[in-house]
Amino acid sequence: MVCNSGVSLTPVIDGQVHHFECRGIYNGLSLLWDKESGSFWDHVTGEAVQGPLKGEKLPVFNLLQMSVEAALADDPELEIAISTRDIETNIWSPYLEESADLPVTYIPSMAEDDPRRPMMDIGLGVWTDDVQRYYPLEVLRQRNGVIIDRLGGKAFLIYIDALSGTPVALPTSAKKAEWRGADLLLDSGEMIRQGVLVDENGRKKSVKKPMQVFTRWYGFAYTFPDCEVFGL
Repeated sequence: MVCNSGVSLTPVIDGQVHHFECRGIYNGLSLLWDKESGSFWDHVTGEAVQGPLKGEKLPVFNLLQMSVEAALADDPELEIAISTRDIETNIWSPYLEESADLPVTYIPSMAEDDPRRPMMDIGLGVWTDDVQRYYPLEVLRQRNGVIIDRLGGKAFLIYIDALSGTPVALPTSAKKAEWRGADLLLDSGEMIRQGVLVDENGRKKSVKKPMQVFTRWYGFAYTFPDCEVFGL
């Protein structure tokens, strides 16, 4: 469940279609509002935080950043929609700038920030039923873009995708990984190539990725106040 300004979402709740739109900012994060009940929803967790449906929860799913090249590597039959709108800048570049400023209009909505990381720090937030952990992009870069870690008793590979430049987490049985050019080789015999996990014979492997979001530190810390920070 993701909120983008000007985009309407239509999930079904108790058999009724609900129409959603962005209707506010809380702790510097967008709140969704549904027209049918007038409830406000957390756009990351899918939980209603205020209104008649408070406590209800919608299904959530991952939306990962990727290039067209990576999308076609994952599914060669994928159809590509080309917008006719002008793009003045790379929309992802601000997320890769650690010196970015928080919009002043967000500040009145925000509580005291978590000092464990700079507020505008960027990284990958990953969560399971048992644990929520934040991986600073700075730390990933210091580790050559690869971390193998355990969350909730399971091993995960967290790496910086060579095509998009953004971090990704996926389950793994590997204990070591190393780059060979743009390919990430795993000691399990698998490989990340063009953003796709393939086996030793080059066949694509499907894996269920954990819930994750490429985000500013303040966004993850406000959403999951008890989250862990990798390396602390």
